[in-house]
Amino acid sequence: SALNFDLSVYDIFGLLAVGGAIIMPQANDIRNPPRWIQLVNEHRVTLWNTVPAFVGLLTDYLESHPGSNVDSLRLIMMSGDWIPVTLPKRIQQNLNQPDIISLGGATEASIWSILYPITEIQPEWNSVPYGKPMINQQFHVLNSCLENCPVWVPGKLYIGGIGLAKG
Repeated sequence: SALNFDLSVYDIFGLLAVGGAIIMPQANDIRNPPRWIQLVNEHRVTLWNTVPAFVGLLTDYLESHPGSNVDSLRLIMMSGDWIPVTLPKRIQQNLNQPDIISLGGATEASIWSILYPITEIQPEWNSVPYGKPMINQQFHVLNSCLENCPVWVPGKLYIGGIGLAKG
């Protein structure tokens, strides 16, 4: 993700805080899946944090170039946009079956507040479930009077807990 996008906070500081290395393509390779594959394989990248569209580009490339492979990725974390229900299966088939986690939240709430490990997609699903609140965070679906909505009644999402910005 671009360094001005909120996901880059984890991309940089999250990895460095746990002793990881950061591998980034050059600016002219931002949308160049063959270069991504080269970097992942060369550096034995194990975790990829990105928006679903970029994982889709990589998967498209791997499907159309059967000789290409990426086998070091153990975890793909996706957030920032809707995840097509067909993408997780395609990832599993083309990327050596990494774990896949959907993350969500708002920039003002420490970027991620909710997660969903994607282990299977039910055929009747129209979307990947949004997930459950991360530790020490809460999600509420409230109506215009800030009252809890019953299950399946639309409302607005409200985030609470330690990850929420003050003010």
